[in-house]
Amino acid sequence: MSIVTKRRSVRKFDLTKKIPDSILEELIMAGEEAPRARRQDSREYVIINKQEIINELAKIYKCTMIIEECNTMIGVIGKNPDDLPCPSFQPIDLACATENIMVEAVNKGIGSVMLGTYPDKERVEKANNILGINDGRFVFTFICLGYPIDEDCFYEMRQKPIINYNRG
Repeated sequence: MSIVTKRRSVRKFDLTKKIPDSILEELIMAGEEAPRARRQDSREYVIINKQEIINELAKIYKCTMIIEECNTMIGVIGKNPDDLPCPSFQPIDLACATENIMVEAVNKGIGSVMLGTYPDKERVEKANNILGINDGRFVFTFICLGYPIDEDCFYEMRQKPIINYNRG
């Protein structure tokens, strides 16, 4: 459980270091290991490492400084819900994949922060237009990635959970 408890939102990256494609593909494979309702094929990914596209995406979000401080992003893309057996569970599938990517990033010494996109229709539409996503597919979220400037950013910080048994 130590990797899970060490995951933090990292917002400042060393822009002189690029993440190798092989590691990005491993992160995506970790996303694919996430659960999915009825084994539906509900997601795909896009790796974004061209600065002009990253700068264009930054205009969608109020937190543009976070995006401008990274040189690599993974977009988690939802496939057309009309083609799925359990479309109402698709957001859960996509969120699970996102979390798996972010946890595996910690395992590889890579920082990450997720950008809220879905269900904000305006953000989704703008992101879809920038990336050429269509046919009912949609941007669920972006994960900004990079090697952290602060190497001590991965630390355990446990919060006391509220736990109930049998009834809430």
